[in-house]
Amino acid sequence: MAGETTTTTLTQLVYAKWISPYIQSYAAQYQNPSQFLAGWDPKLGTSTVSVPRWVSGQGSPNDHGTAVDTELDATEATDLAATALSTAENSFNIVEYGLRRDPTDNAIEDAVSAEQLFSFLASDGASILMAAYNDDICALFASFSNTSGTTNVALTIATIDDALYSLAERGAAGALVGILDHKQCRDFLNALQATGTSMAVYAGSTDRQIGTQFSPDLGMNPEGFVLRYKEVDFYRQGLTDTANAGVDVVGSIFVRGDAEVNRPKAALGKARRRDFRVELQRDASKRTTEVNMTMRAGSGITQNTFGQKVLSKA
Repeated sequence: MAGETTTTTLTQLVYAKWISPYIQSYAAQYQNPSQFLAGWDPKLGTSTVSVPRWVSGQGSPNDHGTAVDTELDATEATDLAATALSTAENSFNIVEYGLRRDPTDNAIEDAVSAEQLFSFLASDGASILMAAYNDDICALFASFSNTSGTTNVALTIATIDDALYSLAERGAAGALVGILDHKQCRDFLNALQATGTSMAVYAGSTDRQIGTQFSPDLGMNPEGFVLRYKEVDFYRQGLTDTANAGVDVVGSIFVRGDAEVNRPKAALGKARRRDFRVELQRDASKRTTEVNMTMRAGSGITQNTFGQKVLSKA
């Protein structure tokens, strides 16, 4: 038949599509590891943060007593020689992060919900800038001097154990936290549930020593918490760097600084000079509203001894 009045003949009167007032989100980066760093916010007008530390008079914890075996022997009625007390430091810079969106008047006026649009611009901007900040923190892992793992070899339980034991041998007293690349998490979880391996002779003792507690969602939570292994919490992150021309990925285990008791040995530090800020600026000739979002923050290694690079196959 012909002559029907349809949605095609009434194009100007019929919506091309129904738009839900609910807008879905996208897959964002996990919110770590910035919360595990010791805060060193400067009180003076400077963008460089210096964190001093005492230089040990005891040598290193695993030097078999070389620094104190005879060095502190004293002789009766003989003057003691003066030994200088000294400090060293690590420093890092605070940098600026910024993002600008320019919604047009038409976009604002014709949007399903202008209020929802501006609300999302602000929350999304904060999330994006924090992802950039967390990415810079993850880039620090490769600068830890001590490494566990072998290039082009998948992460194993033995690699994680080596990192934990090495930190303990260097005197890393304090709570630890692990940040692993997604591939490292996959390999670690697979290794922990592997079948066909030999059972430990003292199974009960092994179970208590390992003490694994798994996140039932495999780390699919905002913080990315995956599991607790030997009293260390492990988190997943997709912002970790690659190494060796992309063959490997780099995670880390380090002394966390988010508890005041750990501050003296916290491996990584952070500082802020400006919290996340949103400012609007009108551009009348373009009929747009600039939404400027910025923050100033920095991070750096403050105790290299108390962090361990975890290297494994990508």
